[in-house]
Amino acid sequence: MPNESYSLTKKGLFSLERCNALTDGVFAIVITLLVLGIDVPSDHNFSEQGLYAFLERVWLELLIYGVSFWLAVTYWLQHTAIMHYYRAGTRSLVWLNLLFLFPVTLLPFVTELRGTYRYEELITVLFGGLQILIGLALIALWNHSKHYPQLLIRPIDDAFRKKVVCRMLISPILISVIAVALSFIDIHASAVFFMSIPLYYLSHRDIDQNWIDVRFEDE
Repeated sequence: MPNESYSLTKKGLFSLERCNALTDGVFAIVITLLVLGIDVPSDHNFSEQGLYAFLERVWLELLIYGVSFWLAVTYWLQHTAIMHYYRAGTRSLVWLNLLFLFPVTLLPFVTELRGTYRYEELITVLFGGLQILIGLALIALWNHSKHYPQLLIRPIDDAFRKKVVCRMLISPILISVIAVALSFIDIHASAVFFMSIPLYYLSHRDIDQNWIDVRFEDE
C-alpha cells in the first residue's frame, strides 16, 4: 500500500486533473466530429424516393460511424479505468497520455476515409493500424505504473497486470489484425468485426473490476 504521507507536491509529481480533463475534451470533440463526417446526399428527393431509399444509400456510412463511435467510447472507458489507479502523475505519464491521444484524434479522419473509399482494403489496413496504435498506447499507460508503484492508489500484483495486458493484446490489437485480414475477403464483414473490440471489452472488464474513486479512498 502506498505511504499515506506520500506528497503529491513532491518534485516531479503533480495532480492528473488537467491531464484527464484534456483527455475528456479530446474524446468529446472526436465523437462530435465522427457524426459530422456522415455525408448526407444532397440529390435525394424524399417525396419521390422516400426514407428507405435514403437509408439504403447511407447505411454503410452509418455502420462505419457506429463502429467508430463505440471504439472511441471503449478507449475512453479503458483510459479512465487506467487513470483511476493513479494517485498522481509524472512527466513521462503525461507524455504517454499525449501519445495515446494522437491516434485517437485521427479517428474522425480515418473514419471519413473509410466512408469515402469504402471498398478499398488499404483504407481498412489504415483503420486497423490506428486501433493497434491506440491499443499499444493503452498498454504503455497501464505498464507505466510498474516502474512507479508509488503513484498508485493501491498496489497492482503482477498476475493481474499481465492479465490486463493480455486482454489489451486481444482487444484491440489481435481483433484489428483479424479484421484487416478479413477485409481482403469481405469488406462489410470486416467493418462489423471491428465491433468485437467494444463487445470483448464489455465481456472482459478486468481493468475496471477494482475501479476506485480517489475522493472516497480516505473516507
